Amino acid sequence: MLNTFIVGGGRAGLGLHWQVLRKLRDRPDTADLWAPGQPVVWDVQDISERARAEGLVAARSLEHAATLADPAETVVHLCTPPIGRFDILRELADLGYTRIIVEKPMTVGVTGLDAIDTLARVRGLRLRVVSPWLASALTHELTAQVRRGSLGALRSLSFTQSKPRWSRTLRSHDHGTAFDVELPHSIGVALRLAGDARVVAASVTDMRIGEQVIPRMGAARLTLRHQGGVITEFHSDLTSPIRERRIGLRFDAGQAEGHYPISDVDHHASLTVQEGTGAAAAATPRLLFDDALTRYIEGAYRDYATGADRTSDDYAIARRVVQLLQDARLTASASLPETDSAPPLTGATTALGNGASHEG
Repeated sequence: MLNTFIVGGGRAGLGLHWQVLRKLRDRPDTADLWAPGQPVVWDVQDISERARAEGLVAARSLEHAATLADPAETVVHLCTPPIGRFDILRELADLGYTRIIVEKPMTVGVTGLDAIDTLARVRGLRLRVVSPWLASALTHELTAQVRRGSLGALRSLSFTQSKPRWSRTLRSHDHGTAFDVELPHSIGVALRLAGDARVVAASVTDMRIGEQVIPRMGAARLTLRHQGGVITEFHSDLTSPIRERRIGLRFDAGQAEGHYPISDVDHHASLTVQEGTGAAAAATPRLLFDDALTRYIEGAYRDYATGADRTSDDYAIARRVVQLLQDARLTASASLPETDSAPPLTGATTALGNGASHEG
């Protein structure tokens, strides 16, 4: 049985992780996971009042938290901004925490990846990086379809991720470019389905609202070539009037199309598999219950509770996503004129207020 310690009390920590944990803790089939006592939360700001309202204990510091819940029996949800993530991981390791679920992105750019790898190896950290789409029921169905091979070899993938993001972009600068909002989800799925890849093309546009221009926060396009020859095309438009998270797979003898849930308002995905081509093709539509973040967190706790030896690929995939996104920014920057107001594309995302979010 495990305790919970949430580090970061913003949207990711209390708005997402805690809401999922509270739902899981109320389910009889997960009662074996939770140690008695209240979960603990800490933030650089005083959140004691909100913590009490949520049924949590607010720690005064990381050291104080370690006295409230034994680090050897606790899962940490690290939901602070990625800037300075290595330092806080080291502090947690010094206090004896080893089971740590890290919010995406794992770090700012590629420079911090090796340091985190070394820390995890030397200190025996069991790091997981939050990857809801990898735990998605739709992703599991598509992975099984690829492995069965009943439609022949996978030839190409496509992702369309559209959403109107005007107000939030004006309100905050929690993402550096349009590459950093939706694509981290879909790139991970592409790597799961088709293996490692390299960037062959990338571009990004500005967001324009009247006379105001928000550099590189409009639409992003990315093309990956996987080691086995599969091509994946991504298109993410943050100025779209509609919301869509679509995935398409083309095989030698058929195709599949799926739609991920567009927000936490409804936890259902759709999948249509078409066998054959032309007039004789037969399409089979399905509706899938797909509460991916809940499934992901429950799976992580079960692995931690049982000491499962199997290694989840979410850490390795999250690490590779950071590298590919940086390559995409570099590729896109080669075709963009530099302006005084534009953020550099060679770095990763800017610091995310209270951690990254699973945007709906």
